Amino acid sequence: MGGNGFRMLFAILLSLLLVPKDGNAEPIIIKGEMVPEFLGMPINTLRLCTGAGEAVPFQIDEITESGEYVCAEGDAPNTDSGNGILDKQDEIVFLWEDCSSDTGFGSGIGVWRSIELVRKEKRRRIYITNDTTVPVSKRQYIHYNHSGQMIRTPYFYARFGKDRFHFTSAGVNDPVSGGYIDLTNELRIEILLRALWGLLPIRYSEENVVCLVKRYKSGPIRLIRRGDFHLNLGLGIKGSRAAVNQICYPQIVKVPVFVHVPVRFKSFFSEAYIEMTPVVRSGTQGFSFRVPQVSFSEMISGTVKKDTMIAVLPNNEFMSVSDGIRGFGWVLQASIPDTLLEGSAFLFRSPSQRSGEAECGFRLTLRDLPRGYYEITNWVLFSRRSYEQLRADFEAIKNPVFIHGTSGIFLNSLSVSAAQNTSGKKAPH
Repeated sequence: MGGNGFRMLFAILLSLLLVPKDGNAEPIIIKGEMVPEFLGMPINTLRLCTGAGEAVPFQIDEITESGEYVCAEGDAPNTDSGNGILDKQDEIVFLWEDCSSDTGFGSGIGVWRSIELVRKEKRRRIYITNDTTVPVSKRQYIHYNHSGQMIRTPYFYARFGKDRFHFTSAGVNDPVSGGYIDLTNELRIEILLRALWGLLPIRYSEENVVCLVKRYKSGPIRLIRRGDFHLNLGLGIKGSRAAVNQICYPQIVKVPVFVHVPVRFKSFFSEAYIEMTPVVRSGTQGFSFRVPQVSFSEMISGTVKKDTMIAVLPNNEFMSVSDGIRGFGWVLQASIPDTLLEGSAFLFRSPSQRSGEAECGFRLTLRDLPRGYYEITNWVLFSRRSYEQLRADFEAIKNPVFIHGTSGIFLNSLSVSAAQNTSGKKAPH
């Protein structure tokens, strides 16, 4: 075997070693209040392990009483807001697939508690302790280069634009080669506002959407990028500002945006919409765009020129770009009543209006949006195994795991609104 063959074999083996046991990477979030026995303990003394005593990769992220993540890196860190001990709102994060069903362990120095995770007939268990003789896992799923604005995980890579919350290129992991398939170019964003009774169209693109990432935290399980989002609407209206916490897990990216709408849309605009369409690269073979809600499926490469709207409200629905094994899914969750989103749809354009094979995404139409604050969350899910895995990840977001903590039964906080960051959400009994 030549040098190239050895390098490829090493890449494949390394890729397999970094992937969680079951091939998936569903994040589990436990808040401090779920394990009150450990409240007030130094964070650096806490450990997680399986029933067989195997160290579980995890990280603990401090959250201030006002709901801000404590991030020690970047131009404006807020390290002084943390106290280094576990408080009720702090988050302990790990992966479902790194846990096991082993029992019988959980004794040693200090305090030991068992946490059970339940989804239908599936059960997993993890132990939390302040026994510092338990080793800390060296497994690292997140690799982030802030100067290069690049994140790499065993499932995907993404490069972010400077002073932007969106990506300029992204790819999915290929388990055969151990490398990445360059799947998308930039995230295309178009915002249209029609003012003066529809006579004056005002358009913005992703270049007008500015997000200053002032601080961040990169750990073994997730990357948190805290940004200040800004869009100037023009016409003498003060620009809308929003807080952004872009959270990247090994297999899932969550971008919740809090938007302040300073005026009722109907007062100034007869029509408004925002399009978000990832641009699929030219030459991408075997991938199709799917909207399962209406059984829509279209091959991306070689498609005759096509520009269509798929008439289904994209809010809380699923779309994907996949070759049946590798690819990504996208879920939009907006805290806007469906009655105010009439005319919204999924979009498919081939060729792209940019330098790409196609655009696959959605249009969110806003008819008469009242002034106020709104949360819009975009989820991106990555697969290196199957299209069915993407659908399962979508269901995991909609139907969270039950966490049997030491103070009750809770729902996994992965899908909890960032506005509710400081309060645990108890599961219904």
